[in-house]
Amino acid sequence: MNRRMVSIALALTLALGVSGNALASTTDDSASLKQIQDQRQELEIKTEQLDNQITQAMQQIQDNKDKIAEIAKEIEQNQADLDEAQGQIENQQESFNQRAKSMYINGNDGYLGVILDSQNLNDFVARVDNIKKIMGYDKQVVDDLNNKKDLIESKKQTLCDQNNQLISLKADNEKKLAQLSSDKSQETELLASLTQKEKQLTSENEVSESTSLSRGGASVSSNAVVAYASNFLGTPYEWGGNGPSSFDCSGFTCYVFAHFGVSLPRVASDQQNVGTAVSKDNLQPGDLVFFGSTAYHVGIYVGNGSYINAPKTGDVVKISSIDRSDYSGARRVL
Repeated sequence: MNRRMVSIALALTLALGVSGNALASTTDDSASLKQIQDQRQELEIKTEQLDNQITQAMQQIQDNKDKIAEIAKEIEQNQADLDEAQGQIENQQESFNQRAKSMYINGNDGYLGVILDSQNLNDFVARVDNIKKIMGYDKQVVDDLNNKKDLIESKKQTLCDQNNQLISLKADNEKKLAQLSSDKSQETELLASLTQKEKQLTSENEVSESTSLSRGGASVSSNAVVAYASNFLGTPYEWGGNGPSSFDCSGFTCYVFAHFGVSLPRVASDQQNVGTAVSKDNLQPGDLVFFGSTAYHVGIYVGNGSYINAPKTGDVVKISSIDRSDYSGARRVL
């Protein structure tokens, strides 16, 4: 009897020991998985911020290029105006010289000869007065043309200064873009590493919705905006992507709403100021939802606490949860 009790006690001890170790292991894995998921979400937010900064830098570079091209045309036109003014000055001087030459050929030694050939005092006064008018006119015309030439040259210098500033700004933006791209590469590598660790700790039927590349568990609303946006699920993310073959986050929302006749600003931070503000409790499918203040990411609410978006480099248009620490508000534009 005692031997039997000892055996039972030993069995219970072993069972509890194994169960306790299994429970501890499960708890440890859950804690580890939660930690990695939190790290991944934080890194995804940073990646979206970098993507937004890269998109803005690319837009600034393009704006610089457009402005440089515009000023180049102005400089070209300015040079044409300058050449024309110089030609007018030369023509006026030539006209003056031709008049003097004509008077010389006709036996008059310039304006002085005209005066000395006067017949009487009245004729003398009249000739002097006419010559004053002619000389004054010539001088005024040449002065006006020279003033015009000076103004054109001044404008040309101003345009050249602006052009040099834009070229310098373009170089700075390109340098900034290169650094952002380098930072982004490092973040992408780290994010891939965390995602791999998360997969190792997650069974196949427990893949989190936020890493899904499809509709996930979210129910896509029949709302027209959402229905149209869902046509692009799986479309690759690309910096500056305006669709339909690739998108960045704000390029995606611009493209979708343009289909309905709504013109949105190109970047997320500007889209954050359109329409009317909507509280999180009153969200409706088709509302714009923003992350970061000022916003560095934007998507379209689809219902059930989810939104459709173009997340980041290496990802595709997909449906994700709005339950993020950086959620910053929503706007209704329709």
